[in-house]
Amino acid sequence: MDELGTRIKCLRKKNGYSLRQFGQICNLSHSYISDIEKGRTNPSLQTLQTIANKLNTDMSYLLGESDNIYCCNAKCNIKDYEIIQILNNNPELKQSIYDLKNTSSQQINIFLKTWDFIKSIYESISE
Repeated sequence: MDELGTRIKCLRKKNGYSLRQFGQICNLSHSYISDIEKGRTNPSLQTLQTIANKLNTDMSYLLGESDNIYCCNAKCNIKDYEIIQILNNNPELKQSIYDLKNTSSQQINIFLKTWDFIKSIYESISE
């Protein structure tokens, strides 16, 4: 198995996806995903970008050009993956989060208090 396939398989499993599930998410056949993971075929750049997006990483990691796995490590839990998936599926929300880096500390504190409030509501609903 080549490095690309190994990294895809690692992230797919860490995200809890079967080959079938991940194929459906990427709009690809599960056998094609399997062939990529086993190094029998190489995806197009567009397909690789889709796979990277769905695995919450980037192409440079999958291609072995970077060791920055984002959340492919023990420090990342399932809630982190859920948040990343929500951000990837909501570009406007993702941009708002990125825009926080240019925000004053007072505005960030307001954001954090709001976020804690939202989390508390979510936790009380899910109990």
